Amino acid sequence: IGSKTYACIENMGDDMNNVSGNGYECTFSYNMEVGKETRDNYQTWTGAYQTIHSANTVLDNLATAQEVVGDSYSRYLQEVKFCRALSYYYLANLYGKPYMLDGGSSLAVPLRLKAEKSPAGNNLRQSIVAEVYAQVLEDTREYEALPVPGTLDYSINRANQAAVHMLRMQVYMAMEQWQQAIAEGEAVQGYELTPEVTAPFLSSPSCIESIFSFPFEGTNNGGGRQYAACYFYATGNSLVLDRESGIHSDLYPLYNLPADARVSALIGVASSGQYVLTKFTDGITYLDWVPIFRYAETLLNLAECYWQMHQEEKAIAVLAKVRRRALPAADDPLQLHTLSGAALGEAIYLERRAELVGEAIRALDIKRRGETFVKKKGTPAEFSCAPASSGYTWPIPTIETANNKAIEE
Repeated sequence: IGSKTYACIENMGDDMNNVSGNGYECTFSYNMEVGKETRDNYQTWTGAYQTIHSANTVLDNLATAQEVVGDSYSRYLQEVKFCRALSYYYLANLYGKPYMLDGGSSLAVPLRLKAEKSPAGNNLRQSIVAEVYAQVLEDTREYEALPVPGTLDYSINRANQAAVHMLRMQVYMAMEQWQQAIAEGEAVQGYELTPEVTAPFLSSPSCIESIFSFPFEGTNNGGGRQYAACYFYATGNSLVLDRESGIHSDLYPLYNLPADARVSALIGVASSGQYVLTKFTDGITYLDWVPIFRYAETLLNLAECYWQMHQEEKAIAVLAKVRRRALPAADDPLQLHTLSGAALGEAIYLERRAELVGEAIRALDIKRRGETFVKKKGTPAEFSCAPASSGYTWPIPTIETANNKAIEE
């Protein structure tokens, strides 16, 4: 993900508050006021397209080096295409309107698929959302050379088959192609929920729940303060839990239970007195790994897809796996087996918020459903941003329009 896009996406959601008052710390994303020259915008754009340019360059070089690369050729090819596809997925979500509103016909971003070696290729029109999603699916169509759990070359820090299935699943869900999304989710094999809710956030390469994560080391710590994702969460001076109106507030009593391990083990109090999410704790060296896909999300994706396809027993079964890991049935007032129809759908949506808070997913869920963002709900400071509002979809930044005259503004 380009630059600090992970933090920008989380700031767009409605379960955490930005208390920094600092434009360098994604306040424009939080206030839904990202403009053409906003730092959040141009840093996301340049970071994403640097990744895309690097991918295109490697693909260009691989085409002439197949004999040198040998048996690793197919794996390298599929890894690089996955990186490009992941970048375009996030770009489509930020710069394009939700697919479900217009069938993907709105303009999104330029699809750069060639290695740029001169300014000659600067002028390139935006592709529509449907075209960007089609390219993501094309880039991930072949994945058999990528490793699976249990093989020697498998790593959660590199592209693997399950990560590909998860990315494809996200795209199909955004397009409301639920059966295709189910097929991708059911293809994610070899993973389990860890017994402890804290385990997926311990930066472990052997975590049986982790599918794909961005790793960090002392020589590569995500860019330091105000760039590293963990910085925003750890200190209590930037992103804090919204305990008045977020998922861990009294507005949602079934998701704020003391017996829920996600409350007791993943929420702390910073020196500032603010409630903080303790999924990320390294506010000094910023070496916490950043989870992009983990198995709990796979199960919750499947729950939503099964529900959409009226397969309620299956939806309840996978929903229960996630909820029961954190909250024993004896301590839970929510009787999952009694849920049906809209009540089941709502329970799935809320469980996603409770389980995945802080993981740059909530805002993407709101957008793919074409819903309105509502921040600080029910308080005097409440504000909202609807799909037709200017802040809902990011504008192409000036850094691009100054060089690309084919952009439609």
